[in-house]
Amino acid sequence: MKRRKFIKDITVAGGATAVAASTFPAPAIAQGKIRWNAVSAFGKAGLLGQALEEFTKFVSTASDGKLTIKAYHAGELVKPFEAMDAVQTGAAQMGYGAPYYWAGKSDSISFVACMPFGLIAQEQNAWMYYGKGIEQADKYAYNPLGLKFLPMGNTGNQMGGWYAKEINTVNDLDGLKFRMPGLGGEILKTFGVNVILLPGVEVLPALTSGAIDGTEWIGPAADMGKGLHKVVKNYYYPGWHEAGTILDGFIDMNEWEKLDNNLKEIVKRGAAGTNLFILSRFQAINNNALQKLIKDHGVKMRPYSDELLKAIGNRASEVLPQIASKSSDAKSLYNEIVAIRESMLDWSTYSELAFIEARKAARMRKI
Repeated sequence: MKRRKFIKDITVAGGATAVAASTFPAPAIAQGKIRWNAVSAFGKAGLLGQALEEFTKFVSTASDGKLTIKAYHAGELVKPFEAMDAVQTGAAQMGYGAPYYWAGKSDSISFVACMPFGLIAQEQNAWMYYGKGIEQADKYAYNPLGLKFLPMGNTGNQMGGWYAKEINTVNDLDGLKFRMPGLGGEILKTFGVNVILLPGVEVLPALTSGAIDGTEWIGPAADMGKGLHKVVKNYYYPGWHEAGTILDGFIDMNEWEKLDNNLKEIVKRGAAGTNLFILSRFQAINNNALQKLIKDHGVKMRPYSDELLKAIGNRASEVLPQIASKSSDAKSLYNEIVAIRESMLDWSTYSELAFIEARKAARMRKI
């Protein structure tokens, strides 16, 4: 009944997409083989779409075909922001996206993705794999929704975003129409920003038409691939809102429990490999893309002013606890992340931060 209702609702709202969705076969368990459908919030062409395809190939190969997963990218089975609906209602068994896309379903889930002024990517991985982060995300965000969570990617440090005009003071934020999902967007709202949530495929058209005055996306490589530099030239940093963003794989808990331990381990290993692949790939390609944006496309790199960062940071320390106080799960997850953040500060300061500052003094040349 739930699946029929889901298809009916999407037929009314989504037209052709829903018709296509109703033609896909349900998963089957035959001769010990399991078939899943996975729906994604991301398009097929980009790095995230490629990563999902690689994940499904790994699972099929490693399981010797005992578990095969068919990937349906954004718009192929359901609309981008309907991926979790599809999994919860049985139209798909697995979904892929970013936790803050599902903020309407959970007060705590956005904290899984990232927290403004929070953890960098490597700190998040430490939390996920060695600080019980996966278990905590399950307990406080995904299990209450009937889902199993696995981290399946990290963007690393993001950029602050693209703006049609220069942004120097708090007053420049008032009335701005800006695309920023997640907790960062909630903070900007308190400065009078009209925060608009759009899936990736709709960002460039909205920016081109003037429906939005600016947008954040990911970083130089992904942003250049999307063509954002063709519309606006002011590129701000740092990405205070997303120092490293976890992408989520989420699985219908009932389907997850049907897997034996070997298949569960294969899915976990595939997700962990995807997590590493995406973070490493972005790290590998962002600098070249950044140079092209500056040298070939006339993009202006602009740092947020100290005044603005201080104001946003102070506001974050007020807004984030308020959001976390909406539910006991959100409060618990927020407190876990704050504790991890505190435990990481000294080591990150004495290691990565100190080294990056010291590295500037060494002038290495090819020989």
